[in-house]
Amino acid sequence: MSFELAGEIGVGTVLNGRYRLEVALGGGGFGQVYSACDQALGRQVAVKVLTLRPEWADGERSARQGRFRREATAAARLSHPNVAAVHDAGEHSGSPFIVMELLRGKDLRQVLLERGALPVADVVAYGVQICAGLEHAHGKGLVHRDIKPENLMLLPRGVIKICDFGLVAERDGNVTRYTEPMSILGSPPYFSPEQALGQEVTGRSDLYSLGCVLYALLAASPPFEAGNTVGYAYQHVHEVPEQLTARRPGVPAALAEVVHALLAKNPADRPAGAAETAERLRAAVRPAPAPAPAPRPELPRTPTVLDRGPQDPAWSRLEEAERLLAAGRFGDADRCYWNLYQQLSRSGGEDEPAAFAALFGRARVLEGLNGAATVVRRLTDLSARTEAALGPDHPLARCVTSYAAVRTPRGR
Repeated sequence: MSFELAGEIGVGTVLNGRYRLEVALGGGGFGQVYSACDQALGRQVAVKVLTLRPEWADGERSARQGRFRREATAAARLSHPNVAAVHDAGEHSGSPFIVMELLRGKDLRQVLLERGALPVADVVAYGVQICAGLEHAHGKGLVHRDIKPENLMLLPRGVIKICDFGLVAERDGNVTRYTEPMSILGSPPYFSPEQALGQEVTGRSDLYSLGCVLYALLAASPPFEAGNTVGYAYQHVHEVPEQLTARRPGVPAALAEVVHALLAKNPADRPAGAAETAERLRAAVRPAPAPAPAPRPELPRTPTVLDRGPQDPAWSRLEEAERLLAAGRFGDADRCYWNLYQQLSRSGGEDEPAAFAALFGRARVLEGLNGAATVVRRLTDLSARTEAALGPDHPLARCVTSYAAVRTPRGR
């Protein structure tokens, strides 16, 4: 089978009478990307064109055209804030092309070259967004198979878009198979062990590649370095990457643990999916919960006088104040005690047991607010006054005295 070579395509070409190519933005093994004007809708777009090279054999040419068309078909099925949108696809003079949203930003490879290792918070934010895009693609039965910094575009305001589904494969049941058995597809610094071996892959292969990307963003370079594809393949399959915390000591241990879990050799040992990975990334940098406040000291009730004493309004008011104190409502309890004491004083009852019980309650309110050390003197004075007025054997006097003794420092 033979193919007719396409005519020259470049800046100024109008594809299918609609898309005028304006600026070459770059390209890779599967095509050249241009910014272009959609003359029908008057908007700027990006156009990726498969350039057919004369040295390609018929088989290679056919395979590349098939993959390119598969990218357009697969990406058109996706609609997610973290996946680059595909608007249209077509063919011009025998060369397939894809029309995509024009992304104003930099890919993460360029960001790494300019900035080196990135802040931990940024890496986690980018990782969570990549997971969201992968979760959407995996849910549609698609595996990207080429997650790497060059295919991750950073837009203004920190938005990440997954680009270039040129190596995408569809699942057949629960497994994704390569178009060509035993072929190695993907980018060597970032492909998974199963890709290096030409084996079947699932969405967890994308997660391994994501682990390589996160490692690179945190350590300024991917987990392995080699001079050729074979060297990378050997390391992905057999070598254990250096601990991320050794490459960059400031990385939180919990975050490093997530990255190394993504880099597990066996897909079954990696996180179950992109959604789980995103949650683990968030949890790794989530602030630890504030320690629970120390329990308040248990504040005893006023002695049995409250239970066996006269059932008059004064004692009912004391019962109400005790309930407020036990609930930790110190301000309300203090007002209740104080109002009762004022009422008794105005009627000449400042030496009655209820009056001393109210003063004892106010002392315990102060203790609850500021600690035992702040009420030692007040309790000592109240103990002496209560004994003098009620007698040392009165239940309330005994209670105040013993309560004051426990809180008085030894040797004092």
